[in-house]
Amino acid sequence: MERGSEKHSPREDDALKAELRGTLQGNRSSRAEEWRDPEPPADDDPDVPLAGERPEGR
Repeated sequence: MERGSEKHSPREDDALKAELRGTLQGNRSSRAEEWRDPEPPADDDPDVPLAGERPEGR
């Protein structure tokens, strides 16, 4: 079987996938220390376009 990546072995790929499952499927932060979580934007923060988005009117 041909794989798309030669960076990790199939066993390592499965271990990494299992390790990230909780982060990808969880509905909460996966950090153990709450202080490491990024702060949400404040009410008076300006809207910043996401990467690849174009500002309106252009």
